[in-house]
Amino acid sequence: SVFIEYDVVLESSLQGRSRTSVSEDVLIIRGRSDGYYILKQRIGKRKTLRVKVAPESLRYRNGDTYYVVSEDVKSNIVESLGGNVDLEFIVTDTLDFVFPRMMSRKVPVAANSSISFDGQYMPVGGVQLRPDSIEIYGDSAYIATIDSVFTETISISGVDGPVQGISGIVPVRRVEYSENTVYYSLNVVRYVEETLTVPVSVTGVPEDKDMIVLPSAVTLTYRRVFSNAYYTPENFVLAVDYTDFIRTIDSELVPELVSMPEGVLWWEINPRYVDCILLDKEQGGGL
Repeated sequence: SVFIEYDVVLESSLQGRSRTSVSEDVLIIRGRSDGYYILKQRIGKRKTLRVKVAPESLRYRNGDTYYVVSEDVKSNIVESLGGNVDLEFIVTDTLDFVFPRMMSRKVPVAANSSISFDGQYMPVGGVQLRPDSIEIYGDSAYIATIDSVFTETISISGVDGPVQGISGIVPVRRVEYSENTVYYSLNVVRYVEETLTVPVSVTGVPEDKDMIVLPSAVTLTYRRVFSNAYYTPENFVLAVDYTDFIRTIDSELVPELVSMPEGVLWWEINPRYVDCILLDKEQGGGL
């Protein structure tokens, strides 16, 4: 067996304090390892070991200083060694760490994705993240300028079904995160594209007025979840509203799809605009 020395970076989640700290103490262990690993540790500067511990494992000393008892975090040290060393015992009794106070702020995590789909497949909604927001830590004036953080690029091609995975969060200089990774998922379904001719109705017209729409029907192209369902024009309601007409500068409006079957994923109409003519019922003339 041999003695091996490490510098230690401790990762924890003390409320309102830095998430990481480097100890000025040296961790000395005795254990067995292969000759190549031992040689690597002894060449050049002392190697660094990153150890994650729960806040409960940290004991308060004074000021911003906390310490860990090596035996209390032995399992964490073994995990960090990653099977490279068969640990026999830890020579260092305690390790001190300084965790300065830091301001925190909760911000959303935004998905940065580049996803392409196989033929006749499309997403239902956007990429979902869990957690969808994290705490960021740093100087108050600096973190006040950060409104959101982003995932690393989620890049997938030829998708033909739901996808999920874990993505890292892009680091920001001088800022620490409560989480460094997020779980992502995206629901993807097979679709069928169909076309119908659907009439355009009018809503909100006063009793003494008439509003005529030209053309009176448009071509609706839509995509629905692949199934045995059968839709007719009666399953869709396209409408223009009188209030929108009197607010517009010209006589053209874009019909809105105000009602559609639940399985419809996407739609478009042709023509996109319809002309509206407002008539007075009593006089029969245009306003």
